[in-house]
Amino acid sequence: MKTPRKTEQECIDKFCTYLQSKKSLRMNIEQRLLSIAVNARPNPESSLFPDFLFDGGFIEHFQVSAAKESRKGSEHNVAISEFERESEVTLQQETNEFLQLPPRENPAEGTYGLKVITHDMVSPQYSYNDFIKSFKRNFDRHILSLQKYTGEKSIGIFLIELVGANIMIMHNNCFRAFYRLAVDQELLTYIQQYADYLKYIIFLSADRYEILELKEIPKLLHNIPQGLTFGVGKYTNVKLRLFIDI
Repeated sequence: MKTPRKTEQECIDKFCTYLQSKKSLRMNIEQRLLSIAVNARPNPESSLFPDFLFDGGFIEHFQVSAAKESRKGSEHNVAISEFERESEVTLQQETNEFLQLPPRENPAEGTYGLKVITHDMVSPQYSYNDFIKSFKRNFDRHILSLQKYTGEKSIGIFLIELVGANIMIMHNNCFRAFYRLAVDQELLTYIQQYADYLKYIIFLSADRYEILELKEIPKLLHNIPQGLTFGVGKYTNVKLRLFIDI
């Protein structure tokens, strides 16, 4: 299972790769954030806020999901942990059984025996309402940490990673696009109150990144199309092991 610091660094690295792969960067925002992300260094106090430091500010990474959360954390992360543990045991048992099989009798030349083992994760339920709760709960917790932080914070950045099932933008019950904070009126209104604390939010969903500059929220709210709703897809996680008997 990945450590928190490894997950945070991977998220930063993926963001840098995403921007570097673009043919052109949008205005000065993407250019500035690429420079910040490339030069950001892990906080030497790894257990303290924030996760990354750079001259003039910080980057704090955290995860949200569309699954319910409890004191144990997100049901999605709990399901992932159980799946990793159980699948390792199951696949090891299957491996031992395969290795104990007797040799094939009189196999035809050039043929082989093939066995495929799969282990499927039992996914929790996901919903847009649970996503809203997860987002606000985790955002509030990190804002409290930010308010106590005495380091440099002229440029505050939250790097928020959606894990689990994807969220979809719907219009008249038809799929329009994958989720973007820029068209979510409830969360934009909620985030707007923290414009004095943060300059940017980077939102990661699957392999898509969205950059939200908090000072632009009033304009975004004005431009949201009417009739948008949000739905949540399914999440599938399968481990596969292939055995070949030659």
